[in-house]
Amino acid sequence: MVFDVKFDFWRKARLVLQGNSVNPPKEDIHSRVVNMDSVRLAFTIAAMNNLNACAADISTAFLYGKAREKVCIIAGKEFGERAGKPLIVDKSCYGLKSSAAAFHSHCSEKIRRMGFKPSKMDPDLCIRKAKNKDHYEMPACYVGDIIAFSERTREIIDEFRKTYVLKGVEEPKYYLGGDVQTLNEHWQKQGATMGLSAKTHIKNTVEKFEKMLKINFKTEQIPMAQGDHPELDDSDFCTPLQHAQFRALVGSANWCITLGRFDIAFATQSLARFNMAPRVGHLKRMMRVFGYLKAHPNGAVIVDPGLPDHDKFKSPQGMDWTEFHPDAKPEEWIGMPAELGRAVRITCYVDADHAHDNLTHRSVTGIILFINNTPIRWISKCQRTVETSTYGSELVAARMALHLIIEMTHSLRSLGVPIDGPALLLGDNQSVVLNTTVPSSVLKKKHNAVAFHHIREAIAAGICRFVHIPSSENYADLLTKSLGKKDFNFLSREMLFRVPAATCPPDRARPLI
Repeated sequence: MVFDVKFDFWRKARLVLQGNSVNPPKEDIHSRVVNMDSVRLAFTIAAMNNLNACAADISTAFLYGKAREKVCIIAGKEFGERAGKPLIVDKSCYGLKSSAAAFHSHCSEKIRRMGFKPSKMDPDLCIRKAKNKDHYEMPACYVGDIIAFSERTREIIDEFRKTYVLKGVEEPKYYLGGDVQTLNEHWQKQGATMGLSAKTHIKNTVEKFEKMLKINFKTEQIPMAQGDHPELDDSDFCTPLQHAQFRALVGSANWCITLGRFDIAFATQSLARFNMAPRVGHLKRMMRVFGYLKAHPNGAVIVDPGLPDHDKFKSPQGMDWTEFHPDAKPEEWIGMPAELGRAVRITCYVDADHAHDNLTHRSVTGIILFINNTPIRWISKCQRTVETSTYGSELVAARMALHLIIEMTHSLRSLGVPIDGPALLLGDNQSVVLNTTVPSSVLKKKHNAVAFHHIREAIAAGICRFVHIPSSENYADLLTKSLGKKDFNFLSREMLFRVPAATCPPDRARPLI
């Protein structure tokens, strides 16, 4: 028996079998769960179409599936006349390797019987037309945690209740380790009703690590010192205990990023590279990241359905691509649901820091993608190739951003969401922008030909527009380098520490996009 007290003080007891002593079945035992990006996207779609959200927890979820492994027990006295006899376990139980997959199969079948179909972007985010047929209803499942988006969420939850015992049925306040905040009246006047943050997770992990490390994290204003390069650290290697502590810090920081705190994404990815052999200096840098989170725990992704003004970003007009890409056209999406609800606009910021790593000279790519005014996806990672110029690294980053745009376009189409115009791709490298948007422009770096022509073909097909912006306005800059306090605070507060226009100081009174 395993006993536990959850974050909300619920007492929990589970009978757990010794799955390590049972041979798992030969068939696939992997169990999918809904992606966090899908949940953010669902919240954004719900906000645009004035849908409600309701969450519920399936009690003792694993016990609903059928055991796929051959397990038996010797009956105890509580079985009466069957005491001492071998009994075969019929239901899946906690501890078995196939239990999650067995429940997932059971829950998926239930959802399909309710008339929902798995979306092509994420099988665990399903859709069906609402009764009034002006929007799609969507339930998302993360093992036993269910969240439904609809005008009539209670009806969906009641359908689940016919099969499962549910608890915690309410508007979501805490989902998958993240807080779902209800915003004040100033935000609601702007059309934004909720925010997604990692406040509770940060509070719990900071307290846990301070006890584990027997220190108090020093509060910091930025997660990494300006111009810092962890790859040049030559301090002693960590002891086995420090090594385990470093990996725990990196793992918790990565989940904070998943929950929306992408302001620590660059610092965390820079240090996560040393997971196999961290040095004492790397451990101290990870402590600094948590010192920053301790000082600034309230950053949140505001689910803002307002349409950004794409018209203010001017791109060359009347370009004739017939000579170079005569057959370019948007991909035809086959088998997609009919479009319902309000249209969205896709905005993507991209940046690269050339040869950032002083040892390998690999560049860093930073991308942040918005649906309307809501950040949905973010990437901060080293490029796989070593580029010999800033142009090359920026072109590689732009190609990655284009792939992200195409992926998001497919995701929105698979959820029946109309898309308003081509996506807007914003970068701060003038050479890359001109080279890819002017048909007669010639590529000088032949080894970048695939990325070059791929971007130009997408522009010719009307998939996206590529526009130059100043570096000071490029939000992706936050994800490519360790900025100084002034630049870091400007970019992070614009996205994660936003305030409503009615209470915004004059120096911050400007639209997000």
